[in-house]
Amino acid sequence: MISRTRTSSPSFVVALVLGLSGCHGGAPATAAVQAADEQLTTTAPASATAEARDVPAAIEVSGTLLADEESHVSPIVAGRVVEVLVERGAVVAEGDPLVRLRDTDYRLQLAAAHSQLDQARARLGIADGAAPPAPDATAEVRSAQAQMELNDSALERAEGLAQRGVFTQSQLDEARARATSSREAYATALQNARASIAALSSAQTTLRQASTAVGESIVRAPFAGEIATRDVSPGEFVTSASRLVTLVRTDPVRIEVQIPQERIFEVHEGLEVEVHVDATEHPFTGTVRYISASVDATSRGLIVEAVVPNSDPQYRLRPGMFARARILLGRTESMAAVPASAVLTQAGVSRVFILRDGRVVESVVSIAARETDRVTISRGVSPGDVVATERLEELADGMRISG
Repeated sequence: MISRTRTSSPSFVVALVLGLSGCHGGAPATAAVQAADEQLTTTAPASATAEARDVPAAIEVSGTLLADEESHVSPIVAGRVVEVLVERGAVVAEGDPLVRLRDTDYRLQLAAAHSQLDQARARLGIADGAAPPAPDATAEVRSAQAQMELNDSALERAEGLAQRGVFTQSQLDEARARATSSREAYATALQNARASIAALSSAQTTLRQASTAVGESIVRAPFAGEIATRDVSPGEFVTSASRLVTLVRTDPVRIEVQIPQERIFEVHEGLEVEVHVDATEHPFTGTVRYISASVDATSRGLIVEAVVPNSDPQYRLRPGMFARARILLGRTESMAAVPASAVLTQAGVSRVFILRDGRVVESVVSIAARETDRVTISRGVSPGDVVATERLEELADGMRISG
């Protein structure tokens, strides 16, 4: 046990000693130091020797869990919300309906598009579903072509008869006029046929657009996931810039961390990652999937991303959770293992008190693994160090051990 009640911190004692030294000279100061030393003296606590333990080498980092995919779903067409088909927390499959918009105007446009298409087909003389003919294969063009060929033949005969003096000049001019007119009629018919075919194509496009608009009035899930937020209600008018719901895919989840610059050559794709969250002691295992092509110029860290399967219904990780990750490097290294009773954890900081040269040395440690009765320490304690295992709350850095 402590030989005297410890009422002063080491810094207070040092200040007291300096004050006494300045006021009364060397002898009283020496007495004050002796008194302070007696205040920071304790009997030797129970102890244990830290053992060497070969454990998988790892880089310990922390980060925030992210959804594998996250989408702020917006409509493609504008309209008034008629019905919201999902609520927050709903699980949906790809293609499931989320929000239904008023589609009356789009259905009227669809009916008009059907009428335009029927008219275009009628002008070309084709049935529903038939492919459009070539421009020179339409009835109008074939008729104009036949008349043109007939008048060209008549002109050729008239020119021959005129040379023999049988046809007068006026008769020849009349034959030439009919041939010229028929050629122009053929060109016009051919141009009209091409315009009708283009009108048919335009009508088909308009019909597809109108049909798509009717279909897009029901907003569907772009991928399978879970509804994180619902952002609209029936009666609201929305556009393509409006957010309807937020959809996230949480299986798998991602964790993005930064690796210190001095350790970037130890990390590569495919390494196993152990992930831990405060909500449970259940471990999660992931895999390094992505390594950034450059080091962050501000932090000098390398961005590394790992994916973690998240299909267990009992232990569901949620995007936004803080997580600790251990990237296993595929080799082992020696660490110190101490009894669990040798570690004092307060406010998230773990400490071990090493007994060395008759003094207590306080050391802040990094925990690599916890077991029922043993703790493996990656930094702060070395194999062979003697550590206190009792009365940790009574110990302080620099305290002298008596007895």
